[in-house]
Amino acid sequence: MVFLLAKNSINLLFLPEISIFFMLRRTALKKLGILTGGMILLPSCNISEEKASVVLKNIRISAEQEKVLKTMVSTLIPEGEIPGALSLKVDHFVWIMVDDTLTAGKQNIFIKGLDLFNRNVKEEFGKSFIKLSKEDKFKALAKKFKNGKNSEIVYFINTTKYLTQKGYMQSKYIMTKIMPYSLVPGSYGLCEEINTKKGINIYA
Repeated sequence: MVFLLAKNSINLLFLPEISIFFMLRRTALKKLGILTGGMILLPSCNISEEKASVVLKNIRISAEQEKVLKTMVSTLIPEGEIPGALSLKVDHFVWIMVDDTLTAGKQNIFIKGLDLFNRNVKEEFGKSFIKLSKEDKFKALAKKFKNGKNSEIVYFINTTKYLTQKGYMQSKYIMTKIMPYSLVPGSYGLCEEINTKKGINIYA
């Protein structure tokens, strides 16, 4: 009996601390509940949506658009005995040029043409341009360019072709390994034999 009284007195002695503990516990649980609820709601904000790796100043592109252009660039100048356009990151050059040099109107036409091109390819080939075989990619490009019914698509293809060729020929690899470019003009010669096998980089 004495033990029980002593025990009860101890409980009474620590009652304020116990009350504070449970109050803090309830507060912590409330905050945890709010945090958990917030975590449950986070997926609705599309945080997991894939974003493009290229960061531009004036235009915003999706990961899908980035992949379509990347596939087109690699189709125009594929990998071979020397690196292709994709290995030299020419697709980044194209995006930067579109972002920096085209007017807002032309940028809109370019993006619209890209989307329409991929949409039309899906309708005709049953899959995205990205997933086509090598042969079908060439067919799709040739068909869309030849028909020329949609001005946005034609503008997108023409602009991409031009910038891909320009970016590839002005890449560090081409201008140092394949067609070396001399920053300082060489000596002037009155007569020089033309070497038909020697490549001339018209974009240098």
